[in-house]
Amino acid sequence: MDVCNIIDKELAKVLMPHRQEISNKGTHGTVLNFCGCRTYVGAAYLSAVASLRVGAGISELAAPNYVKDRVASISPDLVYTDTESYAYHEVIPKNIDLSKYFVILVGCGLGNNKYTQKFMRKFTDSVKNLDIPVIYDADALNIIAKEEIIELGKKPVLTPHPGEMARLMGTEIADIQSSREDYARMAAQKYNATVVLKGHHTIVACSDGKMFKDVTGTSVLAKAGMGDVLAGIIAGLCSQGLNTRQAAVLGVYIHSQSGVYGEKIHTPFGMLASDLLKYIPEGIKSIIL
Repeated sequence: MDVCNIIDKELAKVLMPHRQEISNKGTHGTVLNFCGCRTYVGAAYLSAVASLRVGAGISELAAPNYVKDRVASISPDLVYTDTESYAYHEVIPKNIDLSKYFVILVGCGLGNNKYTQKFMRKFTDSVKNLDIPVIYDADALNIIAKEEIIELGKKPVLTPHPGEMARLMGTEIADIQSSREDYARMAAQKYNATVVLKGHHTIVACSDGKMFKDVTGTSVLAKAGMGDVLAGIIAGLCSQGLNTRQAAVLGVYIHSQSGVYGEKIHTPFGMLASDLLKYIPEGIKSIIL
């Protein structure tokens, strides 16, 4: 059994993507986000903006018009793709060529209903032969578990919290929490994916058996929306050329260090996920300075 490697500053520094001085927005990649629904508009904002905060060149939101219009009213930094609909359907909009993106993020605030279930079946079928990273979070994971979808593409990343992991693995949350490393490893093998099991001391498990653990730990991250930010961070790192293992490991560390910095300002009680977006540069500075 492989040893669970500790994620520390030295490892994070090695993984930081090189920032070319002579570059443009295309140099640093485009993230496509299928995120948000009527109930969870904020998740789309948090995840899409997080990719930009960590260095992606472009973050593009492909969401129902209800979501797109509301996120656009608060963020001028994103690109918005017209899905020509107010709901997800069983088809990928014809104007979206999935193969042109550096990375795709799906699931943050997606919602779990008959429409998104049909959408996810079509989506996973569409990406299974694409040679790009696909990050699955939140309701994308719940639908994968419900629909028993196994083929998730050539470079998938799954970012479950313990409840979502329990559904993916067909067990109880108590079982996951009592054997976090074991279940993370089994999930990585089951889905042939990089798996980020969130929680106190988040674990990154890879399909080849490699394991990593963040031991920072801060309760400021135990709040709604923090996982959406993490998914966006990982997607943004993939867009800059990191592979799924590198992006997951570095993303977890940046996420936790951003939380540590924010805690100094907001206390463990007052930190919001939208605050965390502002402190991602501080998390990065803790690595590179």
